[in-house]
Amino acid sequence: MSSIDWFGVFYNALWIFGLATALAAVSYADWRRRLYQPRLTLRQALAQPSFQAAWSLGLLLFCAGLALSGGPWWQTATWAVLALAFLFLGGSALLRARRGVA
Repeated sequence: MSSIDWFGVFYNALWIFGLATALAAVSYADWRRRLYQPRLTLRQALAQPSFQAAWSLGLLLFCAGLALSGGPWWQTATWAVLALAFLFLGGSALLRARRGVA
């Protein structure tokens, strides 16, 4: 009989998916910047609100996964605070992207 720690699978999948999302956001921003004429610099592409929202979502998932991992209380609290900070940053970037403000 196999005993799988499903909660462990969940929080490990969460932080891995978060890092994959952040990496995909950087890759997509780099690809999109090459389409613009004249070309954008990477700094300009990474400053766009659509990138900031996706990047913050990825880091939010990463921090949430590590907060759920069950370390010492101070590590859990730090990861939770960082997750809340990325939630705020991602939400504000999403609002800027919807308004079309750069």
